[in-house]
Amino acid sequence: MPRLPKPGLRNIDGQLFYLEHAGPLSILTPVSKILSSEMTEAGQLVEVVELPFYGKSLFIEHIIMLSLYDEFIYHETLVHPALLTLDKPDSVLIIGGGDGGALREILKHPVRQVTIVELDKSVIELVRKYLPEVPSGAFEDSRLKLLIGDGRKFIEETSEKFDLVILDLTDPYGQAARLYTKEFYEMVRRVLRDGGLMVTHSTGLHINRRTFPRIYKAVSKVFRKYAMARAYIPSFTDEWTFSFGSDSMVPSELDINLLRKRFEERNLRERTRFYSPEIHSSLFKHPVFVSELLKENVIPSMDSNPAEIEG
Repeated sequence: MPRLPKPGLRNIDGQLFYLEHAGPLSILTPVSKILSSEMTEAGQLVEVVELPFYGKSLFIEHIIMLSLYDEFIYHETLVHPALLTLDKPDSVLIIGGGDGGALREILKHPVRQVTIVELDKSVIELVRKYLPEVPSGAFEDSRLKLLIGDGRKFIEETSEKFDLVILDLTDPYGQAARLYTKEFYEMVRRVLRDGGLMVTHSTGLHINRRTFPRIYKAVSKVFRKYAMARAYIPSFTDEWTFSFGSDSMVPSELDINLLRKRFEERNLRERTRFYSPEIHSSLFKHPVFVSELLKENVIPSMDSNPAEIEG
C-alpha cells in the first residue's frame, strides 16, 4: 500500500483543495472558502469549508460528514423509513446527530420528545453558526432534550425506553468503532420499547465493502428482524448503507398502503426532497452481488474486534 499524503486542506499551485482519504480512494476537491477550522474540546478537528459543487460542507477528522448539496438524502433515509414503520412513535433517541439534520426530519413527525446525546458540543455550535440550513431551527424546538456526553455510556446507564434509537455517528474508527459492535447493539436493544426499532448508518457499500457486512452481521445477531437500505450520496462518493434492527418489524416489511396512509396523515408530502412512499421499497432491493455479500459468513463487529473503515 503506497504511503498517502496527509489529508486535509492543501494549497496546490495557488489553489486551495481538500484531500480526503475514503477507503481505497483519495479525493481532491477544490475549496472556495474556509469558514472554520478548529480543534474542539473533545479533541476532534472540525472544519466547515465551501466547495464549488457541494456548497458548505462539514468535515470531522478529515472525513466529510455532510454537504448542503445532498445531506437531505442521508438524513431522510436514516429517519423516515424507521419512523413510518412505527404506528405512534412517542420518544426517539439519537446518539450523535450533532449537525441537527436527523433531528430536523424527526420533528416532522408527531413525536413527544427527541433526546440527543452528542459527544462534542462544538459540532452543534459550529453548525448553528456556519450551517444553520441543516438544523433549520430544530435545536430550538421544545421537544428536544439535548445531552452532551458519551453515547455508549448513556445507553449503558439509562433506565429510559425509546420507540426508536438512531445511531447518527462518525464513521467507525478509533473510539467511534465501539458504537458499531454486537455488544453495543445488545445495549440498544435493552432500551427499546416493545415494538421498537434501531437504525444505524453502516458506511459505504463500495469503499468500505469489508466493513459494512460486519456491521450488518452484528445487527442481525442481536435482533430477530433486520434489513439494509441503500442510497447514493454524491459527496460521500458511494452508495451509503443503513442497517435496521427490531424484534417486531423492519421498514422493508411495511405494507405500502399503510406506509402511504401514515405518510399523508403526518403531512410529509412536499416536506421531503428525497424520500417518498414511491421509492421506499427500492431502498431495500439489492443487486445480486450485494445480496450475496450480506449472506457471507463474516465475523460480526464485536468489542474485541470492531469493524473499522479502511484507510
